[in-house]
Amino acid sequence: MNRFVLQVFLFLAFIPLAILVGYGIVVVAPIFCCFLAINSYKFNNYREMYIWMAFGALSFMLALYMLGVL
Repeated sequence: MNRFVLQVFLFLAFIPLAILVGYGIVVVAPIFCCFLAINSYKFNNYREMYIWMAFGALSFMLALYMLGVL
């Protein structure tokens, strides 16, 4: 098999994998922000807690939009 054809095939094979990883990161981001907000609450750092809650809400809405729910 031609080396160029093989490289093109491997490049095209990694595109769905990259999309899957991207969706995984977007889905896990609100959970990660939630744990960061809980950690900020434990240390009585309310300003940082509200920042992480806002990022979590924004990433949750983005995840719902990307998954086709909204």
